[in-house]
Amino acid sequence: MKIVVSGGTGLIGSALLKRLAGKNDVVLLTRRTEEAHKQFEGAGFHILDWNQPEEQLFAALDNSDALINLSGAGIADHRWTARRKAALLKSRIEPIRKLTHLMQVADLRFGMIMQASAIGYYGFHDEQFFTESDAAGKGYLAGLTAEWEEAAQSFKAFTNRLVLIRTGVVFSADGGALKPMMLPFRFYLGGKMGSGRQWVSWIDIEDQIGAMLFLIANQSLEGVYNLTAPQAVRQKELASAIGKAMKRPSWMPVPAFALKLIMGQMADEMLLKGTYVKPERLLKAGYQFQSPDIHTALKHIIG
Repeated sequence: MKIVVSGGTGLIGSALLKRLAGKNDVVLLTRRTEEAHKQFEGAGFHILDWNQPEEQLFAALDNSDALINLSGAGIADHRWTARRKAALLKSRIEPIRKLTHLMQVADLRFGMIMQASAIGYYGFHDEQFFTESDAAGKGYLAGLTAEWEEAAQSFKAFTNRLVLIRTGVVFSADGGALKPMMLPFRFYLGGKMGSGRQWVSWIDIEDQIGAMLFLIANQSLEGVYNLTAPQAVRQKELASAIGKAMKRPSWMPVPAFALKLIMGQMADEMLLKGTYVKPERLLKAGYQFQSPDIHTALKHIIG
């Protein structure tokens, strides 16, 4: 297959590209070409700059089977100032507009288009669980994600199969959310955050990539899919599981006010609140999780 990946230098994109390379004709479309060449040296796929002339981009996109759009600035990379919120939205909407422009001008079509999204779409709830059939929730993340997905609907004019993947918290040994969570445990200072009752809907990086490849390969699958493990955990249970995997205690709670003081609104929506999101459609389609529970995942990642 010829597969175009837009925005593939992050945690998910780099893991996906490594799995695709050598087995497919892969094109990475990025604005960070210098970084990408260093990151993927010798990987065996094409790296193209967004800012190249459109004629060159047309040629790169032509005769492609699939487009995977992972573009978007890291949601937790910086404090959510008004300026940062504008950058987060722009980094998600602008690549979609650029891609649809290229497809329209060059009259291009793809067998399938996969668009990244996130479980922030559902908002937050301590008791209710959510599936793909639920509507968007409330809050900043829900609004941002709903606008992101609405923009992605423009892809439908250029494919018969649009797949939206709403990803949970990705756990990996190579980066992402788990490493900063593990840090206080190294100094015997690990514990729950806030009340510890907030849900964490997570997914092992191996299942994240496995599910994406599963959705690409199965041509009958389209629409929204939650990419989360079947078993979400309360935050206090996650802290306990990390401590057990690292052979460290999990007795030192982090008070909510301290997190809010350091991180502002980001702490409130990303650390102190949570959502139980089930991968209902993925399970019904027949995907088999390698790490369906948190203990299996942490044993795999931490060892």
